Amino acid sequence: MKTRALTSFAGMTFFAVLGIRAQTPERKTQEQIMTFDAPDASGGTYPQSVNPRGEVTGYYYASNAYHGFVRDKDGSITTFDAGPTALYTYPLSINPRGEITGAYDDASEVHGFVRAADGAITTIDAGPHGTEAIGINPSGEITGFTFEANIGYHGFVRDKDGTITTFDADSPFTMPTSINPSGEITGLTAFLNSTRTHGFVREKDGAITTFDGPNSAIPTSETIPLGISSRGEITGYYLDDRDVPRGFLRAPDGAITTFEVPGAGQSGQPSGTVPSSINPSGNITGSYSDVNFRTHGFVRDSDGTITTFDAPGAGTIDTYPQSINPRGEITGSYLDASGVHGFVRKPDHHERSKDESDDEAESPE
Repeated sequence: MKTRALTSFAGMTFFAVLGIRAQTPERKTQEQIMTFDAPDASGGTYPQSVNPRGEVTGYYYASNAYHGFVRDKDGSITTFDAGPTALYTYPLSINPRGEITGAYDDASEVHGFVRAADGAITTIDAGPHGTEAIGINPSGEITGFTFEANIGYHGFVRDKDGTITTFDADSPFTMPTSINPSGEITGLTAFLNSTRTHGFVREKDGAITTFDGPNSAIPTSETIPLGISSRGEITGYYLDDRDVPRGFLRAPDGAITTFEVPGAGQSGQPSGTVPSSINPSGNITGSYSDVNFRTHGFVRDSDGTITTFDAPGAGTIDTYPQSINPRGEITGSYLDASGVHGFVRKPDHHERSKDESDDEAESPE
């Protein structure tokens, strides 16, 4: 997806152009995994986020454009566009209230948006040259980044009242990737024209700490945080000296544990282990590529146990988990001979949350 920027038209609210709600064909081809397609999806269905209630948001391709969707836990799907001028709509995150944030592209720029549970859509612009909203927490705080020509990317946080604060970590290349219920934000930062990226965590009060994976001595190393839990644990990946992605878990005190999925390839990208999301119990989901460069899903329990899986029909092709909720439900996409489809995976008994308060940690304040 191309990036240009996000700026905020105060009080500018749209209603979705599309409001199609349909009970789409759904097949339970394995005990744990339900697969689905958005209505009329001709070029793939790409789920991005699942909330504690099991509602899923993402985007799909049809009629030469990308459109948004939200899937209820009963399987019904509502499709939408982020306003009458939207050419492409990319929902990326959904909170427990069913509020969705993401980005859309019109003829002139990329903008952020937030969609209320009733379907009302508000545009977000954090700067004049393009904005992408990436994550939304239970209270409605939103994070993302905005582009500034000849400078780089700046992070932003939007309070639930619409107030936007921009910030930089180490440099004017700051890209938040996730926000937790406490308002803590994680993401990556790098200097312009640099081949090296660092992770960061921003506290609610604005204090920022940067960090690196165990590869910090490598001039071209990358550290890419992708998820932060309600407890402040951060997951993501870093590149080792062979350019192989390896997973990490960073504790709130800064201690980093590295891990890789058994069977992950060791030949550089796209092999390796790529965690994408973490829930309040510390369960992590993501993908890994094997020695044949086929991509599979995994879930890592808080005790370090790793379970691998493929979406039904994926066979020897690819499975890409994107998000895990407090109950251990995972959503993502998979590729088979007919195209790209969505899935929701229910957890095994041993994978279920060990902390009954996890749902409360992600519930609206």
